Amino acid sequence: MELIKALYMYAAVVALLLCSSVNFIQSPSDVFGPVALLEPTPSAASDFGAVVSDAPAAVMRPGSAADVARLLAALSSPGRRRRATAVAARGAGHSLHGQAQARGGIVVETRALPRAVEVSSRRDGAYADVGGGALWVEVLEECLRAGLAPRSWTDYLYLTVGGTLSNGGISGQAFKHGPQISNVLQLEVVTGTGEVVTCSPTQSPELFFAVLGGLGQFGIITRARIPLQVAPPKVRWVRAFYDSFETFTGDQELLVSMPDLVDYVEGFMVLNEHSLRSSSVAFPAEVNFAPDFGSDDGEGAKKVYYCIEFAVHDFQQQDSASADHVVELVLRKLSYPRPHAYSVEVAYFDFLNRVRMEEESLRSRGLWDVPHPWLNVFVPSHGVAEFKDMLMGTVTQGEFEGPVLVYPLLTDRWDGNTSAVVPASPDGVMYVFSVLRSTDPARCGAACVEGILEEHSRVADEACRRFGAKQYLARQPSRAHWRDHFGGSGWDRFVARKARFDPMHILGPGQGIFLPRTDPAAAASSSSSWT
Repeated sequence: MELIKALYMYAAVVALLLCSSVNFIQSPSDVFGPVALLEPTPSAASDFGAVVSDAPAAVMRPGSAADVARLLAALSSPGRRRRATAVAARGAGHSLHGQAQARGGIVVETRALPRAVEVSSRRDGAYADVGGGALWVEVLEECLRAGLAPRSWTDYLYLTVGGTLSNGGISGQAFKHGPQISNVLQLEVVTGTGEVVTCSPTQSPELFFAVLGGLGQFGIITRARIPLQVAPPKVRWVRAFYDSFETFTGDQELLVSMPDLVDYVEGFMVLNEHSLRSSSVAFPAEVNFAPDFGSDDGEGAKKVYYCIEFAVHDFQQQDSASADHVVELVLRKLSYPRPHAYSVEVAYFDFLNRVRMEEESLRSRGLWDVPHPWLNVFVPSHGVAEFKDMLMGTVTQGEFEGPVLVYPLLTDRWDGNTSAVVPASPDGVMYVFSVLRSTDPARCGAACVEGILEEHSRVADEACRRFGAKQYLARQPSRAHWRDHFGGSGWDRFVARKARFDPMHILGPGQGIFLPRTDPAAAASSSSSWT
Protein backbone atom coordinates (compact mmCIF):
# COMPACT_ATOMS: atom_id res chain seq x y z
CA MET A 1 0.00 0.00 0.00
CA GLU A 2 2.81 2.40 0.91
CA LEU A 3 4.58 1.56 -2.36
CA ILE A 4 1.43 2.31 -4.37
CA LYS A 5 1.01 5.61 -2.54
CA ALA A 6 4.66 6.55 -3.19
CA LEU A 7 4.36 5.75 -6.88
CA TYR A 8 1.16 7.75 -7.13
CA MET A 9 2.77 10.76 -5.46
CA TYR A 10 5.84 10.49 -7.72
CA ALA A 11 3.66 10.36 -10.85
CA ALA A 12 1.59 13.31 -9.69
CA VAL A 13 4.65 15.48 -8.95
CA VAL A 14 6.33 14.64 -12.25
CA ALA A 15 3.14 15.30 -14.20
CA LEU A 16 2.71 18.65 -12.50
CA LEU A 17 6.30 19.66 -13.14
CA LEU A 18 6.40 18.56 -16.75
CA CYS A 19 3.15 20.25 -17.65
CA SER A 20 4.21 23.59 -16.20
CA SER A 21 4.40 26.39 -18.76
CA VAL A 22 7.10 28.13 -16.74
CA ASN A 23 10.40 27.01 -15.34
CA PHE A 24 9.51 23.70 -13.73
CA ILE A 25 11.31 24.29 -10.45
CA GLN A 26 8.84 25.81 -8.03
CA SER A 27 10.80 24.88 -4.89
CA PRO A 28 14.15 23.24 -4.16
CA SER A 29 12.19 20.63 -2.23
CA ASP A 30 10.80 19.26 -5.52
CA VAL A 31 11.45 15.52 -5.58
CA PHE A 32 12.05 13.08 -8.42
CA GLY A 33 11.30 9.74 -6.83
CA PRO A 34 13.85 9.32 -4.04
CA VAL A 35 16.07 12.14 -5.35
CA ALA A 36 15.61 15.53 -3.68
CA LEU A 37 16.54 18.85 -5.19
CA LEU A 38 18.26 20.97 -2.59
CA GLU A 39 18.51 24.66 -1.90
CA PRO A 40 21.20 26.26 -4.11
CA THR A 41 24.50 26.97 -2.39
CA PRO A 42 26.89 29.86 -3.11
CA SER A 43 29.39 27.43 -4.63
CA ALA A 44 26.85 26.37 -7.26
CA ALA A 45 26.95 29.91 -8.66
CA SER A 46 30.74 30.29 -8.56
CA ASP A 47 33.88 28.79 -10.02
CA PHE A 48 37.66 29.21 -10.03
CA GLY A 49 37.53 31.88 -12.73
CA ALA A 50 35.39 34.10 -10.47
CA VAL A 51 34.23 36.27 -13.38
CA VAL A 52 30.72 34.79 -13.84
CA SER A 53 28.06 34.04 -11.22
CA ASP A 54 24.77 32.53 -12.41
CA ALA A 55 22.62 31.10 -9.62
CA PRO A 56 20.67 27.88 -10.22
CA ALA A 57 17.20 27.27 -8.85
CA ALA A 58 18.30 24.05 -7.20
CA VAL A 59 21.19 21.69 -6.57
CA MET A 60 21.26 17.92 -6.82
CA ARG A 61 23.71 15.67 -5.00
CA PRO A 62 23.24 12.27 -6.63
CA GLY A 63 24.14 9.08 -4.85
CA SER A 64 24.34 7.08 -8.07
CA ALA A 65 24.15 7.23 -11.85
CA ALA A 66 20.54 6.09 -11.50
CA ASP A 67 19.72 9.29 -9.60
CA VAL A 68 21.12 11.39 -12.43
CA ALA A 69 19.25 9.28 -14.98
CA ARG A 70 15.98 9.71 -13.13
CA LEU A 71 16.36 13.49 -13.17
CA LEU A 72 17.35 13.78 -16.83
CA ALA A 73 14.71 11.31 -18.00
CA ALA A 74 11.99 13.37 -16.34
CA LEU A 75 13.31 16.64 -17.74
CA SER A 76 13.70 15.36 -21.30
CA SER A 77 10.31 13.69 -21.67
CA PRO A 78 9.09 15.08 -25.03
CA GLY A 79 5.92 17.02 -25.62
CA ARG A 80 5.09 17.75 -21.96
CA ARG A 81 6.39 21.25 -21.39
CA ARG A 82 7.01 24.45 -23.28
CA ARG A 83 10.53 25.05 -22.03
CA ALA A 84 13.38 22.69 -21.15
CA THR A 85 15.21 23.14 -17.86
CA ALA A 86 18.99 23.43 -18.01
CA VAL A 87 21.29 21.08 -16.09
CA ALA A 88 25.00 21.55 -15.50
CA ALA A 89 27.42 19.00 -14.03
CA ARG A 90 29.77 20.55 -11.47
CA GLY A 91 32.84 18.73 -10.22
CA ALA A 92 35.58 20.61 -8.40
CA GLY A 93 34.33 23.96 -9.65
CA HIS A 94 37.52 24.78 -11.55
CA SER A 95 35.80 26.19 -14.64
CA LEU A 96 36.90 29.64 -15.74
CA HIS A 97 33.83 31.33 -17.18
CA GLY A 98 30.68 29.82 -15.71
CA GLN A 99 30.79 26.65 -17.82
CA ALA A 100 29.52 24.50 -14.90
CA GLN A 101 26.75 26.90 -13.91
CA ALA A 102 23.04 26.76 -14.79
CA ARG A 103 21.12 30.00 -14.39
CA GLY A 104 17.66 29.17 -13.10
CA GLY A 105 18.28 25.46 -13.66
CA ILE A 106 19.84 22.58 -11.76
CA VAL A 107 23.49 22.03 -10.85
CA VAL A 108 24.40 18.36 -10.40
CA GLU A 109 27.31 18.11 -7.96
CA THR A 110 29.22 15.08 -9.20
CA ARG A 111 31.48 14.98 -6.14
CA ALA A 112 28.47 13.38 -4.40
CA LEU A 113 28.68 10.33 -6.70
CA PRO A 114 30.52 7.22 -5.46
CA ARG A 115 34.25 7.94 -5.73
CA ALA A 116 35.71 4.48 -5.19
CA VAL A 117 38.84 3.67 -7.23
CA GLU A 118 39.05 -0.01 -8.19
CA VAL A 119 42.40 -1.16 -9.59
CA SER A 120 42.60 -4.30 -11.75
CA SER A 121 45.68 -6.00 -13.22
CA ARG A 122 45.32 -8.37 -16.16
CA ARG A 123 47.56 -9.91 -18.76
CA ASP A 124 46.40 -7.41 -21.35
CA GLY A 125 47.13 -4.48 -19.02
CA ALA A 126 46.13 -2.81 -15.79
CA TYR A 127 43.35 -0.28 -15.40
CA ALA A 128 41.38 1.61 -12.77
CA ASP A 129 37.61 2.00 -12.64
CA VAL A 130 36.96 5.39 -11.08
CA GLY A 131 33.98 7.58 -10.30
CA GLY A 132 33.36 10.61 -12.45
CA GLY A 133 33.39 12.79 -9.35
CA ALA A 134 36.71 11.46 -8.04
CA LEU A 135 39.65 13.87 -7.97
CA TRP A 136 42.73 12.86 -9.92
CA VAL A 137 44.78 13.08 -6.73
CA GLU A 138 42.47 10.45 -5.20
CA VAL A 139 42.98 8.24 -8.25
CA LEU A 140 46.75 8.65 -7.97
CA GLU A 141 46.87 7.85 -4.27
CA GLU A 142 44.87 4.64 -4.68
CA CYS A 143 46.74 3.46 -7.78
CA LEU A 144 50.12 4.05 -6.15
CA ARG A 145 49.17 1.55 -3.45
CA ALA A 146 49.34 -1.06 -6.24
CA GLY A 147 52.52 0.42 -7.72
CA LEU A 148 50.60 1.75 -10.71
CA ALA A 149 49.47 5.10 -12.12
CA PRO A 150 47.66 6.59 -15.13
CA ARG A 151 49.90 7.67 -18.00
CA SER A 152 48.52 11.13 -18.75
CA TRP A 153 47.81 13.89 -16.25
CA THR A 154 46.76 17.46 -15.66
CA ASP A 155 49.15 19.86 -13.95
CA TYR A 156 46.67 20.37 -11.09
CA LEU A 157 45.40 17.15 -9.56
CA TYR A 158 42.44 18.53 -7.59
CA LEU A 159 40.10 18.32 -10.58
CA THR A 160 37.48 15.65 -11.18
CA VAL A 161 37.85 12.80 -13.63
CA GLY A 162 34.60 13.69 -15.36
CA GLY A 163 35.60 17.33 -15.57
CA THR A 164 38.91 16.90 -17.34
CA LEU A 165 37.59 14.15 -19.63
CA SER A 166 34.85 16.54 -20.73
CA ASN A 167 37.53 18.98 -21.89
CA GLY A 168 40.83 17.31 -22.73
CA GLY A 169 43.23 17.06 -19.82
CA ILE A 170 46.80 18.05 -20.64
CA SER A 171 50.18 18.21 -18.97
CA GLY A 172 53.78 17.50 -19.90
CA GLN A 173 53.11 13.80 -20.59
CA ALA A 174 50.68 14.60 -23.43
CA PHE A 175 53.39 14.74 -26.12
CA LYS A 176 54.11 11.08 -25.35
CA HIS A 177 50.78 9.55 -24.32
CA GLY A 178 48.30 12.10 -25.62
CA PRO A 179 45.83 14.05 -23.48
CA GLN A 180 43.73 12.33 -20.85
CA ILE A 181 40.88 11.90 -23.33
CA SER A 182 43.22 9.69 -25.40
CA ASN A 183 43.76 7.47 -22.37
CA VAL A 184 40.30 6.10 -21.61
CA LEU A 185 39.14 2.51 -22.11
CA GLN A 186 35.50 2.80 -21.14
CA LEU A 187 32.94 5.25 -19.77
CA GLU A 188 29.62 5.12 -17.98
CA VAL A 189 27.54 8.08 -19.17
CA VAL A 190 24.07 9.38 -18.40
CA THR A 191 22.83 10.98 -21.63
CA GLY A 192 20.61 14.02 -21.88
CA THR A 193 17.63 11.69 -22.31
CA GLY A 194 18.33 9.93 -19.02
CA GLU A 195 19.80 6.73 -20.45
CA VAL A 196 22.69 5.11 -18.56
CA VAL A 197 25.13 3.80 -21.16
CA THR A 198 28.40 1.92 -20.83
CA CYS A 199 30.45 2.91 -23.84
CA SER A 200 33.91 2.36 -25.32
CA PRO A 201 35.63 2.53 -28.72
CA THR A 202 33.76 -0.67 -29.66
CA GLN A 203 30.56 -0.37 -27.61
CA SER A 204 28.35 2.65 -28.35
CA PRO A 205 31.43 4.37 -29.84
CA GLU A 206 29.57 7.46 -31.06
CA LEU A 207 28.61 8.39 -27.49
CA PHE A 208 32.06 7.47 -26.16
CA PHE A 209 33.88 9.78 -28.54
CA ALA A 210 31.22 12.49 -28.34
CA VAL A 211 31.54 12.81 -24.56
CA LEU A 212 35.35 12.92 -24.56
CA GLY A 213 36.18 16.58 -24.98
CA GLY A 214 32.45 17.19 -25.45
CA LEU A 215 32.19 20.11 -23.00
CA GLY A 216 29.40 18.40 -21.06
CA GLN A 217 26.99 18.66 -24.00
CA PHE A 218 26.04 15.02 -24.51
CA GLY A 219 26.02 13.36 -21.11
CA ILE A 220 27.34 13.33 -17.57
CA ILE A 221 30.31 11.02 -16.98
CA THR A 222 29.64 8.91 -13.89
CA ARG A 223 32.40 6.27 -14.26
CA ALA A 224 35.60 5.92 -16.29
CA ARG A 225 38.07 3.11 -16.91
CA ILE A 226 41.62 4.48 -17.13
CA PRO A 227 44.64 2.45 -18.37
CA LEU A 228 47.57 2.25 -15.97
CA GLN A 229 51.33 1.83 -16.20
CA VAL A 230 53.99 0.92 -13.66
CA ALA A 231 54.58 3.93 -11.44
CA PRO A 232 58.20 5.03 -10.99
CA PRO A 233 59.28 5.54 -7.38
CA LYS A 234 61.34 8.59 -8.33
CA VAL A 235 61.57 11.18 -11.08
CA ARG A 236 64.58 13.19 -12.19
CA TRP A 237 63.21 16.73 -12.72
CA VAL A 238 65.25 19.19 -14.79
CA ARG A 239 65.00 22.89 -15.58
CA ALA A 240 67.08 24.79 -18.13
CA PHE A 241 66.90 28.57 -18.71
CA TYR A 242 67.07 30.43 -22.03
CA ASP A 243 67.32 34.00 -23.28
CA SER A 244 66.18 33.19 -26.84
CA PHE A 245 62.61 32.15 -27.70
CA GLU A 246 63.78 30.48 -30.90
CA THR A 247 66.34 28.34 -29.06
CA PHE A 248 63.84 27.60 -26.31
CA THR A 249 61.19 26.27 -28.70
CA GLY A 250 63.78 24.46 -30.82
CA ASP A 251 65.01 22.54 -27.79
CA GLN A 252 61.45 21.76 -26.71
CA GLU A 253 60.72 20.23 -30.09
CA LEU A 254 63.94 18.23 -29.83
CA LEU A 255 62.81 16.89 -26.45
CA VAL A 256 59.37 15.78 -27.66
CA SER A 257 61.11 13.90 -30.47
CA MET A 258 62.77 11.66 -27.83
CA PRO A 259 59.87 9.82 -26.15
CA ASP A 260 62.11 6.82 -25.45
CA LEU A 261 64.26 8.99 -23.19
CA VAL A 262 62.01 11.75 -21.88
CA ASP A 263 58.70 11.33 -20.05
CA TYR A 264 57.52 14.90 -19.51
CA VAL A 265 58.12 18.23 -21.28
CA GLU A 266 56.77 21.67 -20.40
CA GLY A 267 58.10 25.22 -20.33
CA PHE A 268 57.26 28.74 -19.24
CA MET A 269 58.12 32.37 -19.74
CA VAL A 270 60.07 34.19 -17.03
CA LEU A 271 58.72 37.75 -17.14
CA ASN A 272 59.96 39.27 -13.89
CA GLU A 273 61.53 38.53 -10.52
CA HIS A 274 58.17 37.45 -9.13
CA SER A 275 57.60 34.85 -11.86
CA LEU A 276 61.12 33.53 -11.28
CA ARG A 277 60.50 33.18 -7.53
CA SER A 278 56.99 31.73 -7.84
CA SER A 279 58.09 29.17 -10.42
CA SER A 280 60.71 27.95 -7.95
CA VAL A 281 58.25 27.33 -5.09
CA ALA A 282 57.73 23.67 -5.99
CA PHE A 283 61.20 23.02 -7.46
CA PRO A 284 63.32 21.76 -4.53
CA ALA A 285 66.75 22.68 -5.86
CA GLU A 286 68.90 25.75 -5.60
CA VAL A 287 68.66 27.81 -8.78
CA ASN A 288 71.49 30.29 -9.35
CA PHE A 289 69.96 31.94 -12.38
CA ALA A 290 70.07 35.76 -12.14
CA PRO A 291 68.45 37.31 -15.23
CA ASP A 292 68.67 41.01 -16.00
CA PHE A 293 65.03 41.96 -16.50
CA GLY A 294 65.94 45.60 -17.01
CA SER A 295 68.03 44.92 -20.10
CA ASP A 296 66.87 45.60 -23.63
CA ASP A 297 66.00 42.74 -25.98
CA GLY A 298 67.49 44.63 -28.93
CA GLU A 299 64.07 45.71 -30.22
CA GLY A 300 63.23 48.32 -27.62
CA ALA A 301 61.42 45.99 -25.17
CA LYS A 302 62.48 44.52 -21.85
CA LYS A 303 64.15 41.17 -22.10
CA VAL A 304 62.11 38.03 -21.48
CA TYR A 305 63.60 34.73 -20.37
CA TYR A 306 62.33 31.20 -20.78
CA CYS A 307 62.59 27.92 -18.93
CA ILE A 308 62.24 24.36 -20.19
CA GLU A 309 61.42 21.66 -17.71
CA PHE A 310 61.55 17.97 -18.47
CA ALA A 311 61.50 14.79 -16.45
CA VAL A 312 62.85 11.26 -16.73
CA HIS A 313 61.33 8.32 -14.87
CA ASP A 314 63.93 6.20 -13.15
CA PHE A 315 62.29 2.82 -13.93
CA GLN A 316 62.46 3.43 -17.66
CA GLN A 317 66.23 2.94 -17.80
CA GLN A 318 66.54 -0.07 -15.48
CA ASP A 319 68.02 -2.31 -18.17
CA SER A 320 70.56 0.18 -19.49
CA ALA A 321 71.51 3.45 -17.87
CA SER A 322 70.35 5.34 -14.83
CA ALA A 323 67.99 8.28 -15.03
CA ASP A 324 70.91 10.54 -14.13
CA HIS A 325 72.88 9.29 -17.09
CA VAL A 326 69.91 9.86 -19.40
CA VAL A 327 69.54 13.43 -18.11
CA GLU A 328 73.21 14.09 -18.84
CA LEU A 329 72.81 12.63 -22.33
CA VAL A 330 69.76 14.76 -23.05
CA LEU A 331 71.29 17.96 -21.65
CA ARG A 332 74.27 17.57 -23.97
CA LYS A 333 71.88 17.76 -26.91
CA LEU A 334 70.29 21.02 -25.75
CA SER A 335 71.47 24.55 -26.53
CA TYR A 336 70.70 26.38 -23.28
CA PRO A 337 73.29 28.94 -22.10
CA ARG A 338 75.69 27.01 -19.88
CA PRO A 339 75.63 26.45 -16.92
CA HIS A 340 71.95 27.28 -16.37
CA ALA A 341 70.47 23.79 -16.03
CA TYR A 342 69.36 22.39 -12.69
CA SER A 343 68.33 18.87 -11.75
CA VAL A 344 66.72 17.28 -8.71
CA GLU A 345 65.34 13.85 -7.81
CA VAL A 346 61.87 13.81 -6.29
CA ALA A 347 59.22 11.24 -5.40
CA TYR A 348 56.78 10.54 -8.23
CA PHE A 349 53.78 11.66 -6.18
CA ASP A 350 55.48 14.92 -5.21
CA PHE A 351 56.34 15.63 -8.84
CA LEU A 352 52.78 15.11 -10.04
CA ASN A 353 51.42 17.10 -7.09
CA ARG A 354 53.86 20.01 -7.60
CA VAL A 355 51.17 22.63 -8.31
CA ARG A 356 49.71 22.07 -4.83
CA MET A 357 52.68 23.93 -3.38
CA GLU A 358 52.06 26.82 -5.75
CA GLU A 359 48.41 26.82 -4.67
CA GLU A 360 49.45 27.04 -1.01
CA SER A 361 51.76 29.94 -1.84
CA LEU A 362 48.96 31.81 -3.62
CA ARG A 363 46.55 31.14 -0.77
CA SER A 364 49.04 32.54 1.72
CA ARG A 365 49.19 35.76 -0.33
CA GLY A 366 45.41 36.00 -0.79
CA LEU A 367 45.65 35.27 -4.51
CA TRP A 368 43.78 31.97 -4.81
CA ASP A 369 40.14 32.94 -4.29
CA VAL A 370 40.35 35.86 -6.69
CA PRO A 371 39.37 36.39 -10.34
CA HIS A 372 41.43 34.35 -12.80
CA PRO A 373 41.07 35.80 -16.31
CA TRP A 374 43.00 32.98 -17.97
CA LEU A 375 43.77 32.38 -21.62
CA ASN A 376 44.57 28.96 -23.09
CA VAL A 377 45.30 28.67 -26.80
CA PHE A 378 46.60 25.88 -29.06
CA VAL A 379 48.84 27.48 -31.70
CA PRO A 380 50.29 25.65 -34.76
CA SER A 381 54.08 25.62 -34.67
CA HIS A 382 54.40 28.00 -37.62
CA GLY A 383 52.62 30.73 -35.65
CA VAL A 384 54.25 30.47 -32.22
CA ALA A 385 56.82 33.25 -32.53
CA GLU A 386 54.29 35.73 -33.88
CA PHE A 387 51.72 34.71 -31.28
CA LYS A 388 54.27 35.19 -28.49
CA ASP A 389 54.81 38.75 -29.70
CA MET A 390 51.07 39.37 -29.87
CA LEU A 391 50.69 38.05 -26.34
CA MET A 392 53.46 40.23 -24.96
CA GLY A 393 51.55 43.23 -26.23
CA THR A 394 48.88 42.46 -23.60
CA VAL A 395 51.27 41.93 -20.66
CA THR A 396 52.81 44.50 -18.35
CA GLN A 397 55.94 42.56 -17.44
CA GLY A 398 56.75 44.17 -14.12
CA GLU A 399 53.24 43.73 -12.70
CA PHE A 400 52.21 40.36 -14.12
CA GLU A 401 51.06 37.80 -11.50
CA GLY A 402 51.04 34.16 -12.58
CA PRO A 403 52.83 31.74 -14.91
CA VAL A 404 52.73 31.78 -18.69
CA LEU A 405 53.15 28.20 -19.86
CA VAL A 406 54.49 27.46 -23.34
CA TYR A 407 55.15 23.91 -24.53
CA PRO A 408 54.62 21.66 -27.56
CA LEU A 409 52.07 18.93 -28.12
CA LEU A 410 51.79 16.49 -31.02
CA THR A 411 48.50 16.59 -32.90
CA ASP A 412 48.61 12.90 -33.83
CA ARG A 413 48.24 12.02 -30.14
CA TRP A 414 44.71 13.49 -30.24
CA ASP A 415 41.99 11.16 -31.51
CA GLY A 416 40.00 12.95 -34.19
CA ASN A 417 36.90 10.96 -33.27
CA THR A 418 36.55 12.84 -29.98
CA SER A 419 34.81 16.19 -29.73
CA ALA A 420 38.01 18.03 -28.78
CA VAL A 421 39.32 20.56 -31.28
CA VAL A 422 42.99 21.09 -32.14
CA PRO A 423 44.48 23.20 -34.95
CA ALA A 424 45.81 21.81 -38.18
CA SER A 425 49.60 21.95 -38.22
CA PRO A 426 51.61 20.78 -41.24
CA ASP A 427 54.44 19.39 -39.10
CA GLY A 428 52.12 17.87 -36.51
CA VAL A 429 53.35 20.17 -33.73
CA MET A 430 51.21 22.68 -31.85
CA TYR A 431 52.00 24.72 -28.76
CA VAL A 432 49.81 25.39 -25.78
CA PHE A 433 50.04 28.94 -24.45
CA SER A 434 48.47 29.25 -21.00
CA VAL A 435 48.31 32.72 -19.46
CA LEU A 436 47.40 31.92 -15.85
CA ARG A 437 46.80 35.27 -14.15
CA SER A 438 45.77 35.79 -10.54
CA THR A 439 44.36 39.30 -10.14
CA ASP A 440 44.61 41.11 -6.82
CA PRO A 441 41.22 42.84 -6.27
CA ALA A 442 43.02 45.67 -4.48
CA ARG A 443 44.89 46.52 -7.69
CA CYS A 444 42.61 45.09 -10.40
CA GLY A 445 38.88 45.54 -9.93
CA ALA A 446 35.98 44.37 -12.07
CA ALA A 447 36.70 46.82 -14.90
CA CYS A 448 40.35 45.80 -14.94
CA VAL A 449 39.44 42.10 -15.12
CA GLU A 450 36.97 42.79 -17.91
CA GLY A 451 39.67 44.66 -19.80
CA ILE A 452 42.02 41.69 -19.51
CA LEU A 453 39.32 39.34 -20.81
CA GLU A 454 38.65 41.65 -23.75
CA GLU A 455 42.36 41.74 -24.61
CA HIS A 456 42.52 37.96 -24.42
CA SER A 457 39.50 37.67 -26.68
CA ARG A 458 41.05 40.03 -29.20
CA VAL A 459 44.36 38.17 -29.25
CA ALA A 460 42.66 34.78 -29.48
CA ASP A 461 40.41 35.90 -32.33
CA GLU A 462 43.38 37.25 -34.24
CA ALA A 463 45.38 34.05 -33.70
CA CYS A 464 42.47 31.92 -34.85
CA ARG A 465 42.11 34.07 -37.97
CA ARG A 466 45.81 34.28 -38.83
CA PHE A 467 47.21 30.87 -37.83
CA GLY A 468 44.16 28.66 -37.37
CA ALA A 469 44.75 28.57 -33.60
CA LYS A 470 42.10 27.08 -31.32
CA GLN A 471 41.11 28.12 -27.82
CA TYR A 472 41.09 25.54 -25.03
CA LEU A 473 38.81 25.66 -21.96
CA ALA A 474 37.17 28.80 -23.35
CA ARG A 475 33.57 29.94 -23.48
CA GLN A 476 33.14 31.38 -26.94
CA PRO A 477 31.33 34.75 -27.04
CA SER A 478 28.87 33.95 -29.84
CA ARG A 479 27.33 31.24 -31.96
CA ALA A 480 29.46 32.30 -34.90
CA HIS A 481 32.59 31.85 -32.78
CA TRP A 482 31.55 28.32 -31.81
CA ARG A 483 30.86 27.46 -35.43
CA ASP A 484 34.29 28.77 -36.44
CA HIS A 485 35.90 26.96 -33.52
CA PHE A 486 34.64 23.56 -34.64
CA GLY A 487 34.93 24.21 -38.36
CA GLY A 488 32.38 23.22 -40.98
CA SER A 489 32.33 19.42 -40.76
CA GLY A 490 33.30 19.46 -37.09
CA TRP A 491 30.38 21.74 -36.29
CA ASP A 492 27.95 19.58 -38.25
CA ARG A 493 29.11 16.50 -36.35
CA PHE A 494 28.85 18.29 -32.99
CA VAL A 495 25.30 19.47 -33.72
CA ALA A 496 24.26 15.99 -34.90
CA ARG A 497 25.62 14.45 -31.71
CA LYS A 498 23.68 16.99 -29.66
CA ALA A 499 20.47 16.12 -31.50
CA ARG A 500 21.03 12.44 -30.78
CA PHE A 501 22.15 12.46 -27.15
CA ASP A 502 20.55 15.63 -25.75
CA PRO A 503 17.73 16.59 -28.13
CA MET A 504 16.12 18.99 -25.64
CA HIS A 505 19.43 20.86 -25.15
CA ILE A 506 19.28 20.36 -21.39
CA LEU A 507 22.97 19.80 -20.66
CA GLY A 508 25.87 22.20 -20.37
CA PRO A 509 24.10 25.58 -20.60
CA GLY A 510 27.10 27.43 -19.18
CA GLN A 511 29.11 26.77 -22.34
CA GLY A 512 26.71 28.97 -24.31
CA ILE A 513 26.69 26.61 -27.30
CA PHE A 514 23.02 25.63 -27.45
CA LEU A 515 19.86 27.21 -26.08
CA PRO A 516 17.34 24.99 -24.25
CA ARG A 517 14.48 23.92 -26.53
CA THR A 518 11.47 26.20 -26.21
CA ASP A 519 9.29 24.06 -28.47
CA PRO A 520 9.38 20.29 -27.82
CA ALA A 521 8.52 19.62 -31.46
CA ALA A 522 11.78 21.34 -32.41
CA ALA A 523 13.74 18.47 -30.93
CA ALA A 524 12.76 16.39 -33.93
CA SER A 525 13.56 19.12 -36.45
CA SER A 526 16.73 19.84 -38.37
CA SER A 527 19.94 19.25 -36.41
CA SER A 528 21.27 22.57 -37.68
CA SER A 529 18.86 24.48 -35.42
CA TRP A 530 20.24 26.48 -32.52
CA THR A 531 17.05 26.63 -30.48
